[in-house]
Amino acid sequence: MLGMRRIAWSLAACLVLSGCAREGTPPARPNVLLILVDALRADHLGAYGYSRATSPNLDALAAEGVLFERAWSQAPWTKPSIPTLFTSLYPIQHGVYEGETPGSAGFLESDLLGEEFLTAAEAFRAAGFRTGAFVNNAHLLPAQGFAQGFDVYEAGSFDAAEIGRRFLAWLDGAPQQPFFAYLHLLDAHWPFQPAPAFVERFAPAGRYDGVFAQESWNGLRDRINDGRVRLDARDREELVARHDAAIAAVDDAIGRLLAALRERGALDATFVLLTADHGEELLDHGRVGHGGTLYEEVLHVPLILRPPGGAEGRRVGEPARVLDVFPTLAAAAGVPLPPGLEGRDLLAPGDGERELVAETRHQRSYALATRLGDWKYLRFYRAVGPRALVAPEAGSFGLAPGMRLKVKGSLAADGTLVAEKVSLKDPGDVDVELSGSVSARVGDALRIAGFEAIPERRIDPEKGGKLLETFAVGDWVKVEGKLEGPRRLVVDSIEALPESDRETVIEGIAETVAPVSDAQARLAIAGLEIRVSGETRIKGAEPVAGDASTSTPTAAPDVASDPFVPTRLLSREGLEVKEELYDLASDPRETRNLAADSVTERDRLRARLDAWLERMAARGAGRRAERAKLDAATVEELRGLGYVE
Repeated sequence: MLGMRRIAWSLAACLVLSGCAREGTPPARPNVLLILVDALRADHLGAYGYSRATSPNLDALAAEGVLFERAWSQAPWTKPSIPTLFTSLYPIQHGVYEGETPGSAGFLESDLLGEEFLTAAEAFRAAGFRTGAFVNNAHLLPAQGFAQGFDVYEAGSFDAAEIGRRFLAWLDGAPQQPFFAYLHLLDAHWPFQPAPAFVERFAPAGRYDGVFAQESWNGLRDRINDGRVRLDARDREELVARHDAAIAAVDDAIGRLLAALRERGALDATFVLLTADHGEELLDHGRVGHGGTLYEEVLHVPLILRPPGGAEGRRVGEPARVLDVFPTLAAAAGVPLPPGLEGRDLLAPGDGERELVAETRHQRSYALATRLGDWKYLRFYRAVGPRALVAPEAGSFGLAPGMRLKVKGSLAADGTLVAEKVSLKDPGDVDVELSGSVSARVGDALRIAGFEAIPERRIDPEKGGKLLETFAVGDWVKVEGKLEGPRRLVVDSIEALPESDRETVIEGIAETVAPVSDAQARLAIAGLEIRVSGETRIKGAEPVAGDASTSTPTAAPDVASDPFVPTRLLSREGLEVKEELYDLASDPRETRNLAADSVTERDRLRARLDAWLERMAARGAGRRAERAKLDAATVEELRGLGYVE
């Protein structure tokens, strides 16, 4: 059906273009420039009422165009949001949700945007526009389907200034041909490390040497959200200041880009749209980052339009959506639209309030949000039935003997480790790493989680040889070495653990993996028995260098067994469901859940969300995307962005 729709639309586009050619007077068509600032919160821009001077250039852009005060993203992070931007379809329709999920072979895989979906770039190219994309985000690689329709798609670790330079060089190569360009800027995304000049503008007075002053932020987001790193008031001030500084840095780069377009005489011939794929959590609900919640800090995004020649600044209070970007740009440029899009032209007369729906999904959870006026309703689903095995022939949950695993958990009374999280690691290292509390001293050895940790005779003093003698019962340490006999580690490295890292962890080669049931398994590492269940978080392996990037796609998950297709979401079969309701007029920060108190409003929004699910079911939504393996370089980039621990 999607393929037939694409063919029918292509024929219509050809007829439009050939009709213009026969008349000999094609209508003047503006260039189209779509600028997306990743993780940009609307409420941290001056044009949206923020008190700090983070965004003078974006504020000036809004003063020459149209600002939408209530713009919503349809997803709280990049991987599902950008396909929605490109296709004007909800995530439940295009099926792209996951960016780094364990695959059947244990390696991390990413969802692919299917070729059957018509993208904005394909529509503009078919209408005679030159198309180019200049992108910084490892979740948006060309091989993952995001280059569809672009003549040029340059993806890399470029800052906003470099993306501007590359775009201008491309523009100068054919200045007479109308263009459609997409710029994806990552400078406001975690980790917030702009140039010192921008940090100094917003930094609180006094010297700071806390959590956010460290050189590497790798793994920091997870440690904060897991409660392993606790932030004090000064840390919180620094977090917001650095995010504001990052916004100011990207605002400066956008200002220079727009000035360069003005100098070329191109700005007033260009329709400019600026938005974001999502916002950012700054401990608003106790977390940092994005992707796991549907609160306003991640859904409320800026959306600013500047028509060719500019206009008197106008503010629009009606809802707007990332879904509406494709239809709005196409209408502005006279580009034919395919049928079946969910979005609408933001500048066309309205025929009723736009529905506001957002969603997010991970392996065992799914959440929806909808808003009507100042009332907002959220629904959270969790699959509670047996967890399907990723690879039954290899062992429970896709785990198998010979894999190197890192297991975090808690010790049970019988000495087994109850796994809270299992990460598959590069199997090249055969040493055992163990973190835990010292339960006893036995001669020169320490007893940790039932292991005897014995210093290797030639241990480097700088790696802990002398230090081993100083530890006492109750101290937390991390040791690394070789297994020599049952529960006996000869260690060549030892370090004291700070309070933030005090967890029982073992990393080593899995000796055995034994499925107990379809929801439980037992495995052993270095003789330590480990229990894995459906509650255990399992994260994929990091591929070794040289692995092919996004090689042959793996099949999409089976829709028939998917707990989160629209019909299952409506019936709630095998699902645990929770609800929240907020009155944003009196509680804009969503701190008071009124679901049990404001029953009339809850039921009204509940019915709206159910009607949306019924419509999605009628339209055949619920597909899942194919996936492909991530290579080592991409995994490393994602680690730097906080997605991989």
